[in-house]
Amino acid sequence: MRKSNVNRLDCRIHFFKTEMIKNDYGDRVPKDIVLFSCWAEFFGQSIQNKTSAIGTVFEDTVFFNVPIQMQKQLKKEPLKIKYKEQDYEVMDVGPSNNRDLARITAKVVS
Repeated sequence: MRKSNVNRLDCRIHFFKTEMIKNDYGDRVPKDIVLFSCWAEFFGQSIQNKTSAIGTVFEDTVFFNVPIQMQKQLKKEPLKIKYKEQDYEVMDVGPSNNRDLARITAKVVS
């Protein structure tokens, strides 16, 4: 059995969804609710990929590798990721090159 290199999972990311809740005045306001957290490996785009992605749906796209056990939780509902005070919208969850990890494709939320 091949060992996974867990040292590469060095980023703590938080998965959340935004729900509309009532505040003290009875107004409905958006609130981010953290569902779960895990360790991940972060990949940005290379300079070459950034320049070729300008003006396409892949502009501002990043990748996270997470343990494969997280894959079932990620496919239940549309989620967002918070990493280093930046929010990302999960676009796709699929297999990575390492069979112990799942790759998340995410886009920066403006």
